[in-house]
Amino acid sequence: MLVDLHTHSTASDGTYHPNELVERAKLLGLEVLAITDHDTISAFEQLNEKYYDDPKILVVKGVEISAEYVTDSLHILGYNFKDDAMIQRVLKELLDYRNKRNEMILEKMNAHGFHATMDELRRIARGEAIGRPHFARLMLEKGYVKSLDEAFEKYLADGGIFFVEKRRLKPAEAIELIKSAGGIAVLAHPYELLRGKPSGENDWDYLENMVKTLVRNGLDGLEVFYSTHTMTQTDDLLRLAKKYGLLVTAGSDYHGGNRPGVSLGMNVPYKLLRPFLERLG
Repeated sequence: MLVDLHTHSTASDGTYHPNELVERAKLLGLEVLAITDHDTISAFEQLNEKYYDDPKILVVKGVEISAEYVTDSLHILGYNFKDDAMIQRVLKELLDYRNKRNEMILEKMNAHGFHATMDELRRIARGEAIGRPHFARLMLEKGYVKSLDEAFEKYLADGGIFFVEKRRLKPAEAIELIKSAGGIAVLAHPYELLRGKPSGENDWDYLENMVKTLVRNGLDGLEVFYSTHTMTQTDDLLRLAKKYGLLVTAGSDYHGGNRPGVSLGMNVPYKLLRPFLERLG
């Protein structure tokens, strides 16, 4: 079954407008597409209503919430929530801080001779939520770096010269928000959590303990199939999902041109996704 339950549009840091993203998915033959922008659901205000009743593809309302963690790698995906107003209210508070954070990053850039303006960032972002990929693209466009990887590794990643910490919800708060709004809460890219693992601790023990904690907080599912997972990692996560009674999802983390190595769409056996799809109704 060809699906993608983790994608980003121009409403956050993807390069395709929500309508373009759906059309691209249809051309590739995807049966299910979830748009899960970072900390915003504004894509669904921009999405043409015709796609909600499109017989060729199921479009799922989603969001990816960045949760508080030692690194920027604990993200909770929310699907099929009913109370948009509740989600929007909390995310707007995060967005307001994000805008202040962007101003702080700009100040750092200009202080180091990397001249940039908010208008230039808005032109690149094409949406309301400006993020670090847009800063990276602007730096590349202006010739301050030779690649997007250089922009992140040297300047924008955690501990980089221009890095400014995000304001985030605690993981339990992110899960509670999604479920209180009537949605399904899923841990995105679980192996990314190992970036925050203390040295010396066993990788698998650490990952399982983190998942156990999130399950106690109400987690519904795991993103078992992911664009960078190996077959071994996928198999291990399938066993973990079964052990804790978690739903299985599949997402590429597609960003269009902002992450050129990632393709849209994941081919996954229907029987593994069926419980999640049934929860969607």
